[in-house]
Amino acid sequence: MATVSPVSGSSPEHRGLTHWMERVLKQLDALQTAPDKDAVHDLRVAIRRCRSIGAVMREVDPAPAWHEMRSLPKKLFRKLGELRDTQIMDEWVAEHGAENDKLRVTLHTFFQERQPKLQQEALRLAAKFDDKGWQRLEGKLRKRVRLVPPESLAGQCLAVERLNEAKELHNKALRADKPAAWHALRIGLKKFRYTVESFLPQEYQAWSPNLKQL
Repeated sequence: MATVSPVSGSSPEHRGLTHWMERVLKQLDALQTAPDKDAVHDLRVAIRRCRSIGAVMREVDPAPAWHEMRSLPKKLFRKLGELRDTQIMDEWVAEHGAENDKLRVTLHTFFQERQPKLQQEALRLAAKFDDKGWQRLEGKLRKRVRLVPPESLAGQCLAVERLNEAKELHNKALRADKPAAWHALRIGLKKFRYTVESFLPQEYQAWSPNLKQL
């Protein structure tokens, strides 16, 4: 079985479930105050962190609150993903297309017309977000996440499982060499990184920022 070895050197601050659930509420306020690209990205990351931790914890804890936590922001998370993808593709078109290229102009116009509607839908879902329900879940899950403390063997086992899944996704991507397979690998690596950063001691985390570039 694969192992995860500690790395010497400086390591990032350990940020667990409570940090990310509180950050979701802060970024919700930020999005509704100034719905720029950074606000969209930061809220999406915070939600994804919470949902990823919930997915891991459900493997060792059957409490229904984990499912509730993952489900509550699901619609907003998906809409933020659509908006963020549109923003990124528009940036790529602007960076890599020739200024007078007809396809570039067409795509840029399409993305520019699409963004306001997606942003409006994201803001509508953000306004409907159940803040009190989210806070209630945070209170429940703050206790339950302690079932897998950062120094525990269970945390290491969960990280190894994510590592093995990422390795298998890498092998599949090499064999298929298709965009969908490489995208699945990217998501698998994110899940592995989030598990390491959430459940392993800090000495294991010095190299995890390198995965952010993937």
